[in-house]
Amino acid sequence: MRKQITQEEESELIDLLADPACQELSRKLLDSFIESQEENQRIGADESDALLKAVFQADKADLIQPSLPRIHFLRRWGWAAASVILLLSVGAYLWNSHKKNTGPATVAAINVDMAPGKDGAILTLADGQQLLLDSLKNGLIASQSGSKLILKDGQLTYDFNGNTSGEIVYNTMSTPKGRQFHVTLPDGTVVYLNAASSITYPTVFNGNERRVKVSGELYFEVAPKSKQPFIVETDNQQVDVLGTSFNINCYADEKTVQTTLLTGAVKVTPRLSSKQGITREGKAESKVLTPGQTAILNKPNDQAGYALTITDTQNPDKITAWKNGLFNFDDADLYSVMRQLERWYNIEVRYTGKPDNIIFKGKIHRNTNLSNVLKLLEMMGINFELKDNTLYVR
Repeated sequence: MRKQITQEEESELIDLLADPACQELSRKLLDSFIESQEENQRIGADESDALLKAVFQADKADLIQPSLPRIHFLRRWGWAAASVILLLSVGAYLWNSHKKNTGPATVAAINVDMAPGKDGAILTLADGQQLLLDSLKNGLIASQSGSKLILKDGQLTYDFNGNTSGEIVYNTMSTPKGRQFHVTLPDGTVVYLNAASSITYPTVFNGNERRVKVSGELYFEVAPKSKQPFIVETDNQQVDVLGTSFNINCYADEKTVQTTLLTGAVKVTPRLSSKQGITREGKAESKVLTPGQTAILNKPNDQAGYALTITDTQNPDKITAWKNGLFNFDDADLYSVMRQLERWYNIEVRYTGKPDNIIFKGKIHRNTNLSNVLKLLEMMGINFELKDNTLYVR
């Protein structure tokens, strides 16, 4: 009978293999797995080193020697089980469990490499002035309607002085492709913005609600205020919150809007958008999420018949992987993976022919150059060509 490990033990092993201190041990696991593959699945030593570096990005100053209990921990199941979990969960290798034998993949033609995205955003003030946050130094950058805007170490904070009088004015923070950022709103709510995302919010939350408008993908840690609910609007839905943490993915180029609740409770209400930009509640009923659930809203093509479904979130870590510096490609198809790369590396993806819609597995650090990401994906039999700012997939 084949030995099995518990989910808890698997998580512990994943954390161990992801530890920079175990990079050499993980290298052996990867090499062992590669040796067992067909000839068209093998990679050279140099590429193996580059891929492991892409996964772990180890800083020599941070390396420590693993303790004996950790070594014993690995020996509990042996190399075979560890190899499988390594490839599934750490990200040194990606593959399709139903892959057809398509022959050896060609090396991507790359005439220029693309660096990964980084912290940065554009802040549009109430008077229309735009501030490029990744070019400013730490400190006070503006004052508006009772709030001081303070930039420190890649985070913008609103220091509210308690004065709620005067006209309500709005700011918009937007991240271009290749940028991410996070902001602490005047009420203390923390918002993380993925690439190509935006949030519009007042500089002071007056009245009986806190309402913001978003696009793209954002993660919220909402400050609890029972008498002032927090409301998030997208083009397609409204999310009502008291105090909670949740992730919302509402990119215009995705077929669905996905709202995943981590803690607390939220109510999701579909909305319809007219061509004039006026929104109203849709016909579908509101749904209340409990922690660990995802609301999936299918976008209609003709502004009629929203389909809102609630599912249990199988892997919450996958949903928030972007916030924690990872691509999580588990069960993602080719086109979904390419859309993520477009946003993070600020590239354009074009398809030549009709590539197989392969299903991927694995994780990769987002601080990896595009060339190393492509080397990993090529193991799936997909061919790429990168010219200037355009990635051709064939």
